[in-house]
Parts: sequence; C-alpha cells; structure tokens
Amino acid sequence: MPRLKRIYPKDMSPEQLDFYNTVRNRPTYSGVPAESPLVGPSSYYQRSVPYGLHKNAISNYLRQDSLLPPQLRELTILTICRMWNASYAFCEHERIATREGVNKDVIAAIRNGKTPEFDNQDQAAIYGFVRKVIEEKGVDDETYQATYDVLGEALVVELIGLCGHYVTAAITLNVFEEPVRDGDVPLPRE
Repeated sequence: MPRLKRIYPKDMSPEQLDFYNTVRNRPTYSGVPAESPLVGPSSYYQRSVPYGLHKNAISNYLRQDSLLPPQLRELTILTICRMWNASYAFCEHERIATREGVNKDVIAAIRNGKTPEFDNQDQAAIYGFVRKVIEEKGVDDETYQATYDVLGEALVVELIGLCGHYVTAAITLNVFEEPVRDGDVPLPRE
C-alpha cells in the first residue's frame, strides 16, 4: 500500500488536474478508466505540480525524443530499476524493453540480479557503465572509453541524464512504497 493516498481527479486542484491530463496522454494509461488516479512516480510528483511538470518534460524527452536507441534506453532503465529494487518501474519497463527487442534472457538475468550474457557489445558497454555509475558513483577510463566509443559525446551526456532521472524515479517509488500493478511480479530481493 503506498504511503500517500491516491488523488482522484474529482479531488484535484486545477493545477493538479492539468498535470494529470498531461500525464494521462502517455501510452502507460491506454485503456485505464478516465477517472482513475495516477500511479507510479507521477502520482507523487503531482503533489508539487511545478516539480512534476519539469520531471514530466524530462521524462517525455528521455522516453520519446532522446537520441539514445530504444534498446539501450530500456536496458539502462531496467538496470537502474533493478539496482534500486524499484519493482513498479522495472515491471513497466520490462514490457517496453521486450517490445523494443531487448533479449528476454538479458531481461531475466537483470530481473534476477545476475549479470547478463550479451550478444551485443554495445549493450554490454552500456550495462557496465550504468552498473559502475550506480555502484561506484563514477566510471574508470576503460568503462568511459568503451561507452564513448559506442555512443559518442552527446549520447553519453543523455545516458547520464537518463541514469539520474530513473534513480530519482526509483527513490520516489521506494520511499512512497509504490506497489506493482495487479498481475505483475515484484523483483526478488537481493
């Protein structure tokens, strides 16, 4: 049970309702009844609408307009969510990663806290970079160069931004104890 009660549209301030309508345009809400409250990190960001609007703009850019290829983006998100034990976000992005063509064995290994075996060296470089950023708070020269060789300058910047964005989302979900959606399987605890 989340630590903060859900806010239903009928109980929202005009600013919260505007934020709600912006977030409801995401594919995540396809098929969800119109009067349902927000779920996930946005349900908490709407408590501070100015903050939520900025987070939503960044999220929209990183998820829809980023220069990062979708497979690498989703691999990054899964890795971060697993490292932070953010089950809700992991389950959401597990579906997206599968659609974007991330290998199911890679997804399963990450879900179970194992290091995946990659056929693709680009994905191996990104996974190693993300792990080091989270575990060591930075990267060594070899890891940096391997990632730079795959992505180049602009995409390394975006990769770092994606990491920060999803660390914030994971912390938010964990602090407020966001449950997984019905039918989703929470991450096993490490």
